Amino acid sequence: MFHSVVAKNTFYQTLAKSITAFLGFAITVIIARSFGVVGYGDFTKATAFVALFYLFVDLGLNAIYLQVENDKYENFKKIFYLRVVIALFVLVASNGIAYFLPFNNLTGLGFSPLVRMGIFIYSFSILSQSIINSTGGLFQKRLNYFPYFLSTVSGSLFNFLLITVLVYFKMPLLFILFSYAFSSFITAGLSLCYVRNKVFPVDFDFKFSKKIIVAAFPIGLMLIFNLIYFRADMFLLSVLRPTRDVGIYGLSYKFFDFILSLPLFLSNSLYPFLLSNKNDTKKFFNITSHYFLIFLGFSFFVVVPFWFLSPLLSLIKSDYLPAIVPFRILLLSVPLFFLTSFLQWILIALKEQKFLAWVYGVSTILNILLNLIFIPQYSYFASAVITGLSEGGVFVLLAFKVFSIKIFLEKERENE
Repeated sequence: MFHSVVAKNTFYQTLAKSITAFLGFAITVIIARSFGVVGYGDFTKATAFVALFYLFVDLGLNAIYLQVENDKYENFKKIFYLRVVIALFVLVASNGIAYFLPFNNLTGLGFSPLVRMGIFIYSFSILSQSIINSTGGLFQKRLNYFPYFLSTVSGSLFNFLLITVLVYFKMPLLFILFSYAFSSFITAGLSLCYVRNKVFPVDFDFKFSKKIIVAAFPIGLMLIFNLIYFRADMFLLSVLRPTRDVGIYGLSYKFFDFILSLPLFLSNSLYPFLLSNKNDTKKFFNITSHYFLIFLGFSFFVVVPFWFLSPLLSLIKSDYLPAIVPFRILLLSVPLFFLTSFLQWILIALKEQKFLAWVYGVSTILNILLNLIFIPQYSYFASAVITGLSEGGVFVLLAFKVFSIKIFLEKERENE
């Protein structure tokens, strides 16, 4: 029963991601061919900048929500409005920051007025993302990801059709960003329909909000550090290198990002079962040992075909031929990312959020420093290598922590 539920929910998430990735790949080809490497670079700058703020409406709230036992879903409404309020503040803050982003008109380095306007349009997806995150927590709690599949695929299909029409009529890049933002509201609206929980009348519970934010703070801090160190290279490339470099690295990162979403689906399905077995030390670590090998094997199963298929990136347009090398460098770090994704959730289940925040905080600082030093000379090659080295360091620390906890709990059990 346990393995079948994990497999089913992983299947729905993977199928949804496969379909949306296929549509996303088609959209990427359309945008990359229609707007060229510089236009795609501007698109990447706008979307990557806004994506930095997505985690501020996540903050690890779902992880704490799932830890609440005997909850008959009455807290969903409270989580929902907490996230909406946070999203509104984040939306305003992101645009305020974007206003002061640097741009050199002579060299073209930085964030042009066009990109800033694109950020404004795309930033409304922060609000829809808050809704998607809230409904996702309820789907995870119910151990049912089928509604997630339906809403995600529907939103992506709408986005693909709308962008196809916009490109056919040769509409500017800003319309493409509008399509992404609008489509995310389609996904959010459908997700809200599928949860079948009432969200009206409006109800903001300050006491509950304060309690869950305090509990989730270490996880939120870890996720924010994780995102910054994972996305900092793209931002620094935007400031330190020509837009062409951003477009090349952005394309390789687009596919790398898809690959890294795969272990998250398995972790999402597995996390509720880790919580339910955390008091049974032997069973808990039997599960983790078993799935550690599954994550590792799955990573190699994914890496090999992408390695040999990577030359196909040049078929999008010959300008993207240089994207093959950074993409292959990133692929080498995929097994590390798969394993750290799993180790994260093991430690969260064991309530080691503060340790995770510390690890990713240090990794973020080192990652940014290394990128600042090497990007000016080595561009996206440096970013790709630093990404793998950073994740290698994270893996060593997380694996050591899990192993130490396992030894400690086993000794405690022997002494009882």
